[in-house]
Amino acid sequence: MTDPKGPYGPPPDAPSPAAPAHSEGVATYERPLPQSQLVQSLTGSFFLVSLKRAFRLAIKPTEVLVAERRALAASAAHVTEPEQQAFLAWRRSVLLIVAIFFVPLTAMRVIETFEGPPVPAGARAVMLIPAFAEGLFCLAAFLMLGLWTQWKKQRRILLIAWVIYFLAPFVVYLYPFQEAFDYKRLSGAKEVLAQINITAKKKYMHTAVGMFFGIKALLVLAPKVISLMPGLIRAAIVSKLLFPGTSGPGFLLTLAAPLYALFAYVIILMPYQITASVYFVAGLFGVMFAQVFIALSGRQLTAPLMHDEARERIFRYWLAYILILVCSAGVMLAGVHDFVTKYNFTAVSVITTILSFAANVLVLTLIGTDTIIANMHRVAERRKLDEQQRHLREESEAKLRRFCE
Repeated sequence: MTDPKGPYGPPPDAPSPAAPAHSEGVATYERPLPQSQLVQSLTGSFFLVSLKRAFRLAIKPTEVLVAERRALAASAAHVTEPEQQAFLAWRRSVLLIVAIFFVPLTAMRVIETFEGPPVPAGARAVMLIPAFAEGLFCLAAFLMLGLWTQWKKQRRILLIAWVIYFLAPFVVYLYPFQEAFDYKRLSGAKEVLAQINITAKKKYMHTAVGMFFGIKALLVLAPKVISLMPGLIRAAIVSKLLFPGTSGPGFLLTLAAPLYALFAYVIILMPYQITASVYFVAGLFGVMFAQVFIALSGRQLTAPLMHDEARERIFRYWLAYILILVCSAGVMLAGVHDFVTKYNFTAVSVITTILSFAANVLVLTLIGTDTIIANMHRVAERRKLDEQQRHLREESEAKLRRFCE
């Protein structure tokens, strides 16, 4: 008989389904192999489910699949709360979409490296490093789908792979690319500058080449830097939804949003000065206003809340925040068009930049949520163990109350 609830699990108040009992000749769910979980994650039906989940902040406990509950009962029996099961199922879907995003992103990064005017072999080899790092992270993301029920082990491996991927292009652009071009024959330098409609006298040629690679660095590094704060903001909100009684995510939201406004200002300043497009200014002010709005809203999330109350507050503020950002991005697109047209950047470079930003926001939501939860647990354990220092904490809190009266 088919399950009347379809592929989804029982309601939150229902007990988690136990693993099937042992029986001769019948496979059990007690120890599902990572490979089997990986295969299940790569099915077409689960991909469609993941598309619905990945771009949301959380999923409802009733949206956890029966197969996911069985896998959790077999290899993560300590995770019995419906909201926590839903969190792990949501992570699984986000990780799948991130892994899929990185397949074309890696391929386009390789294409981007080899397209355009010829550059010296040494410089080309250095430019390939980010593509290799993205490919490594892509492989790690796919492999970690097999360990989605083992959060502690999976998050550490993902964090290491993400750090390598994130830092690789920053290391690459420490290489002085202008030094790769011959100072006497200027082989390839003129072709490189012709790509962005720049001509320079011989004695200024290498300086102009350095400017070209500086702009290339902006296109590669900007999506990573700008996506840091949206990823952390999303991570803070997801953490608050999962543990509404904690205060840390609210404080992180309050601090991260203003920093994002400053990052956005610094990053957008360069293309604005190049194009003098008023659209960049209008879009920038919209982005900064959105960060001020979410920072002020974050103050409402610093207090311990009930789950329903936290959910109501978060989604009320989040919808307004996203609306402001979408309007600002729409205005800014006109300025981006001027910037791309002025310097003849190819469609591959533009698509790679956009895809990189989207993938970075998703993966930072995942990595950021893991890091916040791990640190909240570390703080809680430290408070429990530091009973001998309780008087110091109480004394500091008393001083703080007197100072702020």
